[in-house]
Amino acid sequence: MAERPDAVERLNGLLAEAGLGRPLSPPAVPAAPGVELIELPVQGDPVSVARASRRLAGRPDVEVPECLPDYECTAATVEDDARETNLYPYFRASGRKSGHGTVAWLPAPDYVMPPKPPRRPASQLPAGRRVVALLDTGVREHDWLVETDGEPYWESAEGWTPRRVIPGDAGQESHGEEGDGPDFGSHWGHGTFLAGLVRLEAPDARILSLRVMSDAGRVSDLNAAHALNWLADRVRDGHRVDVVLAAFGRPVVDEDEEMVQVRQALKRLTDRGVPVVASAGNGGTDTPVYPAAFAVDPTLSVISVGAHASPTARAPYSNHGVWVRQWHEGTNAVSIMPLATTPVTVQGAYAYWSGTSFAAARYAGRLAQAMVPAPLRPPD
Repeated sequence: MAERPDAVERLNGLLAEAGLGRPLSPPAVPAAPGVELIELPVQGDPVSVARASRRLAGRPDVEVPECLPDYECTAATVEDDARETNLYPYFRASGRKSGHGTVAWLPAPDYVMPPKPPRRPASQLPAGRRVVALLDTGVREHDWLVETDGEPYWESAEGWTPRRVIPGDAGQESHGEEGDGPDFGSHWGHGTFLAGLVRLEAPDARILSLRVMSDAGRVSDLNAAHALNWLADRVRDGHRVDVVLAAFGRPVVDEDEEMVQVRQALKRLTDRGVPVVASAGNGGTDTPVYPAAFAVDPTLSVISVGAHASPTARAPYSNHGVWVRQWHEGTNAVSIMPLATTPVTVQGAYAYWSGTSFAAARYAGRLAQAMVPAPLRPPD
């Protein structure tokens, strides 16, 4: 990331002097206001570029803009056999519960969804409703998230704007023409699915939704750090945030230096007393995945969550190791899925999905619900 104009040409010239060629190019999509992004081709080595730029920045005769690599985290869902399913009479979709197919979830009948837990009225919660900040693909409307008291269960974060442009929503294109179909990203609906799991575990809470993830399940480090900083500022200004759910992550590229901006943002937020629940990932290895692996840092309030197959055995896909601190159900989770398409709109859709994302969502919901004081009891 460079924050000055003409950075591409100047950096390419300096990198050529360092023997790294001219690997940089302007991005294919515009960046957010005030930020200039530079893209590195597949064959480029971002760590070498970053190190060379930092060395050159120390030379008194060279002016180099601030340069931070912007890697991408991915959402944690699990590979399953691909299959083709009739979702509704208007279209068919083939995909996997993996994040690699056309769709990553599988449709579920409504009768497999547990009953919707009742929500206590706000008058019974003297400390107010706990707020779960959900950093994901964004939440969409669903009848499960509609409350009879007129108080919405979720809201989009007003004023939140990502620093790096997130690809547009998929799944909303018209598919009335012959042979056409909805453009589902592999993780389309991921945020709504998580919201349903939080709703199951924490009916008395409410969700604050920040869209940081694309429908392909990718989150840039830049946007993740910016969202965490935005929440820290919100808490500082007196607004309520009780739990943050971040169901994405990645291994570090070169020690911890490239994840430093995310760690700094986590520190600002957790120093204000807000725990961050992060999914451990689905590589089936003990390789640390961040931000979940920050759970071993005693100066941060990060809770890493893996998926278990039983109370005494982990799910085989779940990452593991001393850095994974909590274990919850994540396999064949059932939750809500917003199918809002043309020419049909469905508010009562449900799906199966597997992964540590969903174990983390369940834990975040339970954590938030446990924070809610018991209702006031009248005197005997």
